[in-house]
Amino acid sequence: MINQKSDDDTRTNNTSDKRRSFLKGLASVPAFSALSGVIASGQVSAASTSGSVYNLKGNYFESCSCTTAVCPCLFLNDPTEGYCKAFPSWHIQEGNLGDVELNDLNVAAWLHSPGNLTLGNWRLALYIDERASPEQFNAIEELWTGKHGGHLQVIASLVSDYMGSKPAKISWKEEGKKRIMMVDGVGGVEIDAYEGADGADVTLHDTPLAIAPPHPITINKSVRWSYQDNGVDVLLSGTAGLASAFTYSA
Repeated sequence: MINQKSDDDTRTNNTSDKRRSFLKGLASVPAFSALSGVIASGQVSAASTSGSVYNLKGNYFESCSCTTAVCPCLFLNDPTEGYCKAFPSWHIQEGNLGDVELNDLNVAAWLHSPGNLTLGNWRLALYIDERASPEQFNAIEELWTGKHGGHLQVIASLVSDYMGSKPAKISWKEEGKKRIMMVDGVGGVEIDAYEGADGADVTLHDTPLAIAPPHPITINKSVRWSYQDNGVDVLLSGTAGLASAFTYSA
């Protein structure tokens, strides 16, 4: 019994250490940073832009497999189903990596975490707006796989199985409290924001799991979301949904 308790304590301590490390990584990422010089780069690659600066801003939303109104993962708790499947998407209103502008492009990702998000071992597949030029496509892939630092690098560090990226037709819109994203031939997400007092959105601030610091998170419920690719077939409704502005920079 003593040995069993010791083993349990060790596992608990290891989990706590990983959670603290995750939070420390998020806390160290500046939400906003200014361009400190002129970036001269024609082609975007990990080698040629190792010291580059990026700035992205826009809007984000997703639905996941958690069945509670507020996703427990936001508080570093275990997903309601023991695993997390999610289909997040981003609309980049304005952005750049070095000389490469990324304005008005959409990105979506399939994400699967086998357990608590802080423990990593995520699977991730990227879908990048088919309107992107080759340079823009490469820039987005490098950013979302963490090659240029900042918040995106912290998130990418939890991925152990990167399934690659594909160009795709991605439609993305917000209409009042409704948000809809579709990846042609793959699936999509439709969510509705909960209505709070006097019709206002229900929001969370300063959650331990920072989706897009420092912006508040709007709580939503999925109308329907689906994903069919990479040997995965998911169709869910009534699950947790999140939406937020985002500002990523490094």
